[in-house]
Amino acid sequence: MTAENAPYLPGFDPTPPKDSTPGFIEQETLRQIEALRSMGYIEDHHAGQVALAITTARALDQAQGRGAPSGYANLTRAMKEIFETLPAPEAASADALTKVLDFLMSDQPQHDSEEVDH
Repeated sequence: MTAENAPYLPGFDPTPPKDSTPGFIEQETLRQIEALRSMGYIEDHHAGQVALAITTARALDQAQGRGAPSGYANLTRAMKEIFETLPAPEAASADALTKVLDFLMSDQPQHDSEEVDH
């Protein structure tokens, strides 16, 4: 089979894991997901994103030291984008802060600098 006919790009061919123990990235991904779930940020409707995060983490663990660095960089970028789609405490608190500020600003009278008495 030539490189043109290969079913996978070099370095991306699936290899069965040597054992069933998750690698470091997968372990930390699972830990982060569980923490977000226990805080109530990840719910059942995030199942697809969670599955994608876990499989991407596993792929990153399996790809370490193999294949093209650009392929690993693409997987890393994908992992970052997956985590950006999951709810996070910082995003939720920033969103809540924005709502409070919007509410407060709407109830405050607007002052023009020209209307202020000196």
